[in-house]
Amino acid sequence: MEREVVRAAADYAEETLDREGFQYVSAVVANCKMLAVELEEQGEDTGALDMEALILAAYLHNISTAAHGFHDHHLASAEMAVDFLRELDVPPQRISRVEQAILAHTTAIPPEQRDAVLLEGRILYDADMLGRLSGLAVVTSLIEFGTRYPNHTLTSEVLVAMLRHIEERFVELYQSLNTAPARERAREKFSNTLAFLDGIIEYLGDATPV
Repeated sequence: MEREVVRAAADYAEETLDREGFQYVSAVVANCKMLAVELEEQGEDTGALDMEALILAAYLHNISTAAHGFHDHHLASAEMAVDFLRELDVPPQRISRVEQAILAHTTAIPPEQRDAVLLEGRILYDADMLGRLSGLAVVTSLIEFGTRYPNHTLTSEVLVAMLRHIEERFVELYQSLNTAPARERAREKFSNTLAFLDGIIEYLGDATPV
């Protein structure tokens, strides 16, 4: 692996993103490495995997969000990543794999179509989704709701509806994971989060407005 290029990508991400954003992409990088190793240990054919392209994509997959937000960020981040890597004279084939992985990282892939997507893209998607299957993600969703609708009256009924929506979304995320190691890693976290949500929903069923 070309350490200089990877280091440059990490530095670029750190300079471009805020502290929280860079911590998140660093966690995604760690997840990518873990999933790649576990796929190989489980006997999966990873011969076509370009590990450097995967790590570069993991560092660069959110770089547009600081300036442009998360709407269609996979498109803007892929474009920024391509421009950045060209300046470093990274081989075109590797740049293409980075670009394709970033473009694929936000979209759930139907099982029958997964083989048509580069392994780098499938791993990056899973690594990104693993960070969203936790109780912390529930808290983040509630905070985002409060920020978006600051004058909205918050009742137990509204909270229950929100939590049921989050619960449904978590089920969809879990079912969308591409690789066996990601599903195994997510299973315990997923079960704990659903139990957490079910407990809150049950409690709110008899709660008074807040």
